[in-house]
Amino acid sequence: MRIVSMGMLFAVYMTYIVYASPFAATWDEVDFALALDRYDLFAMQPHFPGYPYFIFGGMLIHSFVDNAAQALAIWNGLLMMSATIPIYLLAKTYGKEAYALVVTALVHSLSYVMLMVSQPMSEGSALAVLWWYVWSLERALRSDHIRVQLLPLLLFSVMLGMRLSYIPFAVGILYVWWKRKYRFKQILLYSLAALMFQFVWIVAVAVTEGAGFWQLALSFTTGHFTQWGGTVSTDEAPLWRRVMTLIFYNIIWTGMAKQSLWLLGCFIVFFFMTWKRIVVPPLYRLLLFIYFLWALFAQNIEKPRHILPLVVIMSFFLFVSTLQSLSRLRLTMMLILLFSQTVIGVQAVKSQATQLPATYQLAYDFEQKEERFILFTWEETRVLEYLRVSFPHERVFSFDVFQREKAMFPHAKVYVTNHVVKGFQAQGIDVRPYIRPVRTYQSSILSDPVYGRITVYEWREEEKRE
Repeated sequence: MRIVSMGMLFAVYMTYIVYASPFAATWDEVDFALALDRYDLFAMQPHFPGYPYFIFGGMLIHSFVDNAAQALAIWNGLLMMSATIPIYLLAKTYGKEAYALVVTALVHSLSYVMLMVSQPMSEGSALAVLWWYVWSLERALRSDHIRVQLLPLLLFSVMLGMRLSYIPFAVGILYVWWKRKYRFKQILLYSLAALMFQFVWIVAVAVTEGAGFWQLALSFTTGHFTQWGGTVSTDEAPLWRRVMTLIFYNIIWTGMAKQSLWLLGCFIVFFFMTWKRIVVPPLYRLLLFIYFLWALFAQNIEKPRHILPLVVIMSFFLFVSTLQSLSRLRLTMMLILLFSQTVIGVQAVKSQATQLPATYQLAYDFEQKEERFILFTWEETRVLEYLRVSFPHERVFSFDVFQREKAMFPHAKVYVTNHVVKGFQAQGIDVRPYIRPVRTYQSSILSDPVYGRITVYEWREEEKRE
């Protein structure tokens, strides 16, 4: 059992290095990749708040790996490997020591988590630090040493310096202070220490960017919650549908099962075998509840990657509970799940690293066109700029702006992507008489749920006149 677990862990580790994604296929990935060569928040290299610890790690790897996106993905993988230690220690704390390595391998081999860690996004690094942070909270609950109490504050700062959206996990620190019954003076001193750790990276970024940093911070925060962030305030869908999507599609179907019927069946079997014995300690129930609300109201429901913390913590306690009372049948099923997750995860990561994303397919295909044309896009333009394509392309949101921009190319063919079309339809424009589908570019919807499928249309004014 231990040999199999170690073998699967080694397979996951090698996958992170060998198949780290070399593509910056989305807006955010381009932001991070460009930052390795020139750190500039005002040029969105990267976007606010700068994620300095993630970028610094990527810069270190970039010294040895030429491809910036791949360097960031490898940095994610290395940090995730380090998370083996806290996962194993927590598995020993809450489960049987003999099966701690199996639990560790099961958590590491979660297929969707593997896929996300292998991207040049900060989720992988932040998720790794989250495991260290949770382990430090456990220690802080049991020890009076000042250094033990300061460790969660330090790790929380590092985590936010990689992924600001993990800020709800601050409730874990408050829980520790509450359980230890600290006096007001102690809370004040530890609060000052926590602020000091945060200011290390916040002030450093602010000094780097200059006086406009705070204005940029306000603009970014406002935009996230009122315009482009995909939060509940910008979502037209009813709240009940958002809840169902978050629970059943994002967490269970995508996060835990990686949209595999086989893996979904395994998780369902384990749940019904164990549900009466599943025990989640109060600290973790609090973390799960607070972050669930955050993901529900303040995150983009179209991007399942935002629920990664929920997936790993829930899966951890499912695995621990299943292995509490072990039978030969149960152990065999767990090893089957371990093998299945690893194989499916490795295949997904390999495919992500070796198959061109839809945005890259679009760029390379239009580079071959000899006719005169203009391509109007949504966020795809960021990737086209990163690839330095030679053909003209414009990012457009408003139909009125589109009309003016289009008029500047009177003798050129006009192409629009499906995201532009959807944007115009949301503005009440009936685009059907104008458009003719030309080609669809398809890659993994799991890797990129928003731009994993791009359809290009030709815009034809003469169709409307007829």
